[in-house]
Amino acid sequence: MKKNHLLYIIVAAMAVITMFTACLGDEHPYSAGFQFSKPENVRTSVFANTANDTVEVYCMGPWQITRDTPDAQWCTIDHSKGGGSATYIMNVSFEQNTTGQSRIAQYTITDTSHPDKAYSTWQYLQYATRGDGSLGSAALVKSITSSDDWTVTVSYDGKCRPKEINVKNPAGNYDRYSMNYDEVNGILTVTNGNSVLKGTMDNGYQTEQLVGIGDTIGYKPQYYPNGVQVSANYAFNYLASHVRRTQAFAYRLGGKSLAPDSLHTADSLTYYCRWKTGSRSTTIERFRLDYGQMDNRCQTVDVNQLLLGMADCEPLQLLAMFRYTRSTSIVTRASSDNGTIDVTTELNADRSVRRMVVKDSRQGTEVTYDFTY
Repeated sequence: MKKNHLLYIIVAAMAVITMFTACLGDEHPYSAGFQFSKPENVRTSVFANTANDTVEVYCMGPWQITRDTPDAQWCTIDHSKGGGSATYIMNVSFEQNTTGQSRIAQYTITDTSHPDKAYSTWQYLQYATRGDGSLGSAALVKSITSSDDWTVTVSYDGKCRPKEINVKNPAGNYDRYSMNYDEVNGILTVTNGNSVLKGTMDNGYQTEQLVGIGDTIGYKPQYYPNGVQVSANYAFNYLASHVRRTQAFAYRLGGKSLAPDSLHTADSLTYYCRWKTGSRSTTIERFRLDYGQMDNRCQTVDVNQLLLGMADCEPLQLLAMFRYTRSTSIVTRASSDNGTIDVTTELNADRSVRRMVVKDSRQGTEVTYDFTY
């Protein structure tokens, strides 16, 4: 509680940021200081592929901005000085973080007429991971082919965001999703055939929920029997409800951190699938999950989503467009009352997955997935 109170004091101080009027004797009155609209906090966190942010500040006197971290060339602000009695809106640009480590850039704005009286400092923390949970250096998966005749192709933009995914089944039919990122209004739009889904987008280009007419995709909370919501780092659901079928994936994490650069794995997965058309039966199955040492952040797609086969793979989860569903390690075994699913993986030199073999004793099947980049 004390820590939260201290954070509130720091944030409140940032909101005010040295906005004052002072006097240098009776003959030399002056006004100096800054009032920030953005950033709102002392530290702003961005992802490894976040491209930009803005500074909006009212300056009472002449000013200049200096970078306090000289090696942080990856972060630049397009204005460094100006006059007083004006509001300035400045663009902040970030290079993509491919170092595998988080990093900090710090800036100070100073009233050049009274540098010892009016100044303010703020920071940008850039995560090691992209918005989708992959490392900033992770390879972009262009295609996945399976030995049971499924094919997935993915295209990306310059910010390593998926633009389109095409899933072709053995019968030759396609399921195609295309993505549009409206950074001005903060809206993510996903189009799948005649279905158009929209959601509010964060600075990692992800959303908590996509909603369309008749379709909903996104996170859903779990609840205790007394109706109290379960904290997401203990358990949460992912729901993909379409006209034809509803898929739900219930994850239990047991209190692991879901912070962007944290290492976390789900202890168990419950899968639910109900077809709304036809006579196919409803599926409910619970799995205990075991993991090896292989990192699931070294390629853009979440390879764990192939555990149940392409027929039950939800495409946006495969793209990790809802990053909390990505465990940071690769599953080696999933065990249920009906049998086990064993997974073996072969890696490329950059630790991205080259091949994955999924052997399912429940179905008596073995499927090989090959990845190209």
